[in-house]
Amino acid sequence: MLKYICIALAVLIGDVVSKAAFPMPRLAQTCTHMVVRRDIVTLSAEEQQRFFRVVREMHRRGWMDGFGSMHDHISHQVHGSDHFFAWHRRFLRHFETLMQEIDPHAVLPYWNWGSYWQNPLADPVLSSAFFGGNGRPGDNCVVDGTEARWGRNYPTKSCLTRKYRYGTGTGSFWPMRAVRDVMKTTKTHAQFRSRIENGAHGIVHLGLGGDFETMWAPVDVLFFLHHAMIDKVWAEWQTHDPLRFQNVDGTDSFRRPVTADSIMPFYGEDVGSTLVTNGPGYCYTYDDLPAPPSVPRNKPKVMISMNTLANATSENFAEAPAQDDTRGLSEDAEQPAAADPQAADPQPAADSQPAEEEQPAEGFFARGHNSGPKFSDGSFAKAHRPNSQFAEGFYVKGRNPDAKFSDEPNDSGHDDAKFADFVPPQPMDHDWLQQSHYDPAEAARMQSLVSNVVAEINAERRQVVAN
Repeated sequence: MLKYICIALAVLIGDVVSKAAFPMPRLAQTCTHMVVRRDIVTLSAEEQQRFFRVVREMHRRGWMDGFGSMHDHISHQVHGSDHFFAWHRRFLRHFETLMQEIDPHAVLPYWNWGSYWQNPLADPVLSSAFFGGNGRPGDNCVVDGTEARWGRNYPTKSCLTRKYRYGTGTGSFWPMRAVRDVMKTTKTHAQFRSRIENGAHGIVHLGLGGDFETMWAPVDVLFFLHHAMIDKVWAEWQTHDPLRFQNVDGTDSFRRPVTADSIMPFYGEDVGSTLVTNGPGYCYTYDDLPAPPSVPRNKPKVMISMNTLANATSENFAEAPAQDDTRGLSEDAEQPAAADPQAADPQPAADSQPAEEEQPAEGFFARGHNSGPKFSDGSFAKAHRPNSQFAEGFYVKGRNPDAKFSDEPNDSGHDDAKFADFVPPQPMDHDWLQQSHYDPAEAARMQSLVSNVVAEINAERRQVVAN
């Protein structure tokens, strides 16, 4: 018996030590500088490259493994729980804070997957100009984009992987029209969390597959852009009622009530501290949303626990950032080309032999690879991006594997006989939902909702053609 107690204590201590080794700067108590989070495809080529340089440096330091480990360890408390929105907002801010240690002007952008919901393969974000697409045949390693040939040390030593749900395709995502239908018809935080988590949020994770459909998905930078979009959706829903900036409701994974005074797992901070994005410690807004109202709050509560006692600042593990915006970054490193929204995403050949994976520093985050920590050591302009309107555009011939017939336009417009209906997202796998702490019953209700919305979109598009 003593043997097993010692093993359990070793596991617990190892987990706490791993968290201590990961940079965890405290949030500021005031906002001295407000930033705006923007859609990544609206950034200039220079701004995109700046962001890519920062995240490559984060990977080199082993920090992506740290985020993957943290999320994996805490996932059962923040999924299927009404801590979901608040905890992930805090998690994103943690990521953004470490970005700013490398480049003080760095800002986390978001990925608007609603712009290409009906054909994600056409989304430039999944092209080699941004984050790359599907993993290569055989081992599913990502071999193009800014994360090309990235290695990871958590949960095991491997390459970063994606494995599209349908082999060569992700399937459809949610149109923003369906997301906003949920916004308009949902009154409580608990209902909204459940509907978004089990609908628009989950379908993206499952569609990209590989590491992205696991609880260590934060090893992929794209996780943070996806969740920035989810955070933006929550922020937009909050604008519909001022009380949503002050209160939440629901239950946690232990069926205890969740309120603004509840303490978030791991961070030991109260949920209420996250409710206003431009409040102390968060200090950001979104490009097309109004700034949240000023909400007076008492001093945020912080629970002193093993987690928070272990949370050392990153100065313990890395040099304090210099004033040079690109400290530690190589300007001569190979950079992905500037985004071309019209360019197709070339897939690697099955028999291609890529170079050896770029491995991050091995730290406490690898199961079976614990060699100790080896960490070394802006504001973005808005531009045009096609919005997700009810017509949602027409497919380019050959880009939609789910189309029922050709959708190539003829000289006089769109011939109804060649017009392809959009295909709604397909039901998420029941086993995956359960093992990922989702609610299969809620997912089925959301499947019905999004299918009805896509049917409405198709009917309206056909009416446009008929007229």
